[in-house]
Parts: sequence; structure tokens; C-alpha cells
Amino acid sequence: MIEKALFLDIDGVLQPCSSQERFKHINEMDSLYKELFDKYGIDYSIYFKYDVAAVYYDWDKESLQELRRILDTTGAKIVISSDWRQSKPISCLQNFFRIYDMADYVVDYTPDFDYETCKKFKESEEYKGIYECRCIEILEYVKMHPEIKRWVALDDLYLDRYLKDNAVVTSTYKLVKVDADKCIEILGVSD
Repeated sequence: MIEKALFLDIDGVLQPCSSQERFKHINEMDSLYKELFDKYGIDYSIYFKYDVAAVYYDWDKESLQELRRILDTTGAKIVISSDWRQSKPISCLQNFFRIYDMADYVVDYTPDFDYETCKKFKESEEYKGIYECRCIEILEYVKMHPEIKRWVALDDLYLDRYLKDNAVVTSTYKLVKVDADKCIEILGVSD
């Protein structure tokens, strides 16, 4: 049961858009797979190598520390709203976060509506004026999970236009302290 949810985008939050380190290391993937298997007992070679390399080499370490601070301070759980959820089971995303000892925080992902479904929602009275499908996916998730008492969407897209005080837009295309502080203020400190 999730009482506090952090709807997490990845690109522009954990992975700065300018970071392309993975391409410098792609020839080292066999040794990285071995290192990760030795450490976690997980065969990461079953995943797309560019995703694994991006997680390991491109995800910003300071942003990951700020994410952990949000989660530890508030008791929130991660619901992935990023495009990274497309065609990946939740176990894959958990294993990516396991590299940073945060797998237990990742509990679910939002629905991924196709164009037609999203169009129907946008035309409904309830979502009139919301043009960003990700917002609708998040709002539908919250509606389907009434146990969620507090939530925030952390993204580099300007979701605050539609989600108002429940959205934090990264200020520098990666998660920094000021963004994390806003998330903590919205979610509240854990008891």
C-alpha cells in the first residue's frame, strides 16, 4: 500500500539530457555485467546494453543522492512515469535502481496510454484542457489508488501547468537540492 507516491521521470531528472558517457564505455559491457553479477547476483546482460550503460554511467550521482533524501525523509515510494517504463517489466526497473541500492523504493509504474486512449481522456470533461498525456496517466493512477494521501510528480516537463502544486519541474534538467526540497515540502516529512 502506497500512502505517498513520487511519480518519477528519469531523463532530465536522474539522467541529464547532455550526459552521453555510456557510449564511451559500450565496449566494456562484458566486464560491467560481470561486476554487477558479482555484486547483485543479477544477469544484467538480459537487458538492453545501452539502458544498463546509461544507468551505470549517465545517471547523475548527486541527483540519485537527492532522490534518496526525498524518499528517506518522506517515506514515499517511486511510481515510474518516465518513458523508461515502456516495454520494461517492473522487475527490470527495480534491477536498474538496485545498482544504487534503491530497488525497494520502486513499486509500480503509471499506465502507458496509447494515442487513441489518451485522446479520449483529453476530450473528456474531467481532463478538458490537459494536453500532456503523462499528466492524465498520473491522475488516473492516483484515482485508481485511493490509499495515496500525498503525491508529487518529478519531471523535466512542465507538468506543473496541469498538476499545479503536485508537480516539481527540475530546474537544471537534473534533480538538484532545491527540487528535492520542494518534493519534501509537498510530500511531508515521514513520522
